[in-house]
Amino acid sequence: MTTKVKIDRRRRRRVAAAISGRIVYPGVDAECWINQISATSALVEVVPLPALETPVALDVPGIGFSRGITVRHTGRYVCIRLDPSLRKEQEMDDRLCDLMKSQSNTTQDS
Repeated sequence: MTTKVKIDRRRRRRVAAAISGRIVYPGVDAECWINQISATSALVEVVPLPALETPVALDVPGIGFSRGITVRHTGRYVCIRLDPSLRKEQEMDDRLCDLMKSQSNTTQDS
């Protein structure tokens, strides 16, 4: 009997977020709700949902724009694979780490 070990392929930590952002893709410039984000991916709620393999630009407050491509629909969400430069990826990871810490401090203060 073999035991399967689930390996996390993510290069960067994922943050559960509740961030109002903006997404731009061909013919659409819309407000969106960012539910999860890492430096290399995001789970976003937006209407209308972009088609799969659509190039997008995601604007995250405090981080700025990141380009990516839609890879999957999950219910009313679209999963985006972001493709930042290595410098931008490290910057995003640092800021998301700060965001996690501030969210943690906010819930502890309540």
